[in-house]
Parts: sequence; C-alpha cells; structure tokens
Amino acid sequence: MLEHLWESLMSFIKGAFLWLLGLLLVGVGVWQYPTLKQQLQPMQENARDNALELGISAKQVALLIDKAEPGVPDTFGWANDLRSALETHSLPRSRENVCAMIAVVDQESSFRANPAIPGLGEKSVQAIVRKLEGIPLVGSVANSSAQTLLERYPTPEDNYLAQIRRAKTERDLDLLYRDIMATLLQSKGGTVLRDSQIVRDLTEGMNEIDTIGSMQVAVSFAVRVEEERLKRTLTLEEVWGIRNRMYTRKGGMEYGALLLLGYASGYAQKIHRFADFNAGRYASRNAAFQAVVTELLGRKLATDGDLLSYGADGNPTAVVSNSEQAINDAVAKYRLGLSAAKVRTDLLQEKVFSFNDTATYRAIVGQYRKLKGKDAPYAIIPGIVLQSEKASRILTTEKFATTVDGRYQRCMAESL
Repeated sequence: MLEHLWESLMSFIKGAFLWLLGLLLVGVGVWQYPTLKQQLQPMQENARDNALELGISAKQVALLIDKAEPGVPDTFGWANDLRSALETHSLPRSRENVCAMIAVVDQESSFRANPAIPGLGEKSVQAIVRKLEGIPLVGSVANSSAQTLLERYPTPEDNYLAQIRRAKTERDLDLLYRDIMATLLQSKGGTVLRDSQIVRDLTEGMNEIDTIGSMQVAVSFAVRVEEERLKRTLTLEEVWGIRNRMYTRKGGMEYGALLLLGYASGYAQKIHRFADFNAGRYASRNAAFQAVVTELLGRKLATDGDLLSYGADGNPTAVVSNSEQAINDAVAKYRLGLSAAKVRTDLLQEKVFSFNDTATYRAIVGQYRKLKGKDAPYAIIPGIVLQSEKASRILTTEKFATTVDGRYQRCMAESL
C-alpha cells in the first residue's frame, strides 16, 4: 500500500512539474514574442526579397519567348542572356521587365542577334556613296569620287561596291564601312589619325549603321554609357569594339535593357517606355508638355518630344526651337515670371527626370491646372514619322509603341 501511495505521489509531482514547465515556457514565449518577431522579420523579408530578386526562372523566360516567337533556336540561351542583361544593371527580373524585353526584341529582330534585312545592300549603296562624298580623304585617295573609290578598292575584281550590294545584315555593312575607313586612314596617317577624336567623330557620324543588334540600340547611346563609366573619351578602336559586342546576343540585350528600363520615368503605363525606346528618353513626357503648351497658346505645336534644337552630334544648339519659343510665349502671356535665360537653362534638363522639378515645368503645368481645372497630362506618345534605309515602309513612333505594347500585353497574359 505504501508503495502504491509513493507511486501516486511521484506521478502527481511529475505531472505538476511538467504542467508548471509548460506554463513557464508559454509565459516566456508571450513575453519574448515581440523581440522574437522583430528578430525574425528581417530574415523573412530577406527571404522574400531574395525570391523577388531571382524573379522568374530561365525556364519560364524560355517558355515566354517560345510563345512570343515560336521556333526561335536556343530559347534557353536567349532566356539566360536576357536575365543576365537585367542582372547586369541591377534591374529586377520580374515578369513585367522580362515581358517588356521580350516584346522589344521580338519587334526589332524576331530574336536574331544580327538579323538579315531583305535588300539591305542595294538600298544602302547610294546612302553610303553620299556619306563618303563628305569625307575629305576620299578624293585624295581615289583621285576623283567616292563612287570611284568603291569601284577600285580593295580590288577591281571584288570591289567595295559589289561587296556592299551583297550585304545581308547590318554587321556586313558595318564591317565593310570600317574596312573602307581603315583603308583611307592607313593611307593618310594610320594610327595617328585613328587616335584623333575629330576623326573618330567624323568616322562614326558617317557610318550608315547607327542602330545595332537584336534590340536596335543606338551606338551613340552605348558609347555614351561606356564613356560615363570610364570617365574618358573612347578611341575609334574602342568604339568599334562596342559595335562588335552589340552584335552578340548578350551584348545587344545588355545595352537594350539599360536603354529601356534603366531610368526613372514616372510613367503609369509601359507603352510610354516603348515610345521612349523609339524616340528617346522622356520623349513621351516632353511630348505631353508640348501638348500642354499648345492648349495654353491655342496654336499647333509639334509633339515630337524635343523641346530644344539639336545638332548632328546630339547636343543642343543655340537656335531657338519652335517649342522653346512657344514656351517663352506662354510664359509671357500668363505672366509666369520666368526669363528666357531661365527657360533655356531648364529646358537643358529635358532629357533627364529632374526636368519635372524645374520652375518652367512647374509653372506651365500649374497654369494648365488653373485654366482647365484638372491635372496636365504627364505623357503622350510622340508624333514622329520614322524613315530608314533598313525599313521597307514608313513607320511612326505611335505604330511602334502600340505594336510593342500589344506584344507586352500578350506576354503578361500568358500562363506559366
């Protein structure tokens, strides 16, 4: 009997101990919960952020490419390079960014790094002859004209003119032009001339192939990016190296991703990024600004997205553009208190986001709001007609943007 009582007592003590221990643990848990939650939250957020950074997988990207353009060779290779292009510029590999890239690549090249263009060589002959005529070295080498140079070199049997006519891709024409220029430079100074910035700018300015690769990115944009990165002017050889890289699948998309997605825009819809890709950064915002000025003055103003006049080198000139004059007229009409010099200073920021914060921008959109009782439009598609030796038909920025946006919307709607 004593043994039975002892066992009962020990069982009670053991049960009570476990109950008290459980109660203690619950109490400690409740007491420490805020601290534990605070410690766990960053870990959870980091895990979530890491998942977002990874974005959609290469397999999913390849599937979207195949649905956008069936039959593309090596879709997995394209997918890996596309994701890598976004990662290079620290851009999220999100569904939105991936679909934006797919839409532009598909529109510009149907996923070919160096696409063939029907009739390109024959279409380009006169344009190349015309540009070579503007190079002083040509006459001194050929002793007559650019046409003669192309017919004599490198050999009469297989001259440059015949090679140009056989060209099927932009790269074919580009390499031919570079070979022609190398012949001219070698005959008149070789390395010394190649290292000259004046010669570099002249040579590049005369090159008929000014947009390159699967996303048709302007060479001038890529050169500017590299010069800003290196903080110096590139040599002609380095520019040609950039051109070579842009003809590769990965290189073309790296510069394309930066041009398309690598800037703050303020746009609510991707279609305006697509328009900017075609017409230049912030062209959609600037076109809307031109439309606002049109409303304030009651007279027609082109909505091309350029507020200043620009030279062949892409830099603003001292010439007062129609848009600049109209803005000054609106300032005077509504007594907005801005000098022409101040307006000019502000307009020099039209290619960057900070133009939104200038006195000129705020005054004009503020006057529109006061007059119309509603906010001014922030972005519209620029009204630009595009013509090129590489295109068989006349295109517009609106047509380009709406077509690419259609591809983008279909990509976003695809199931994965």
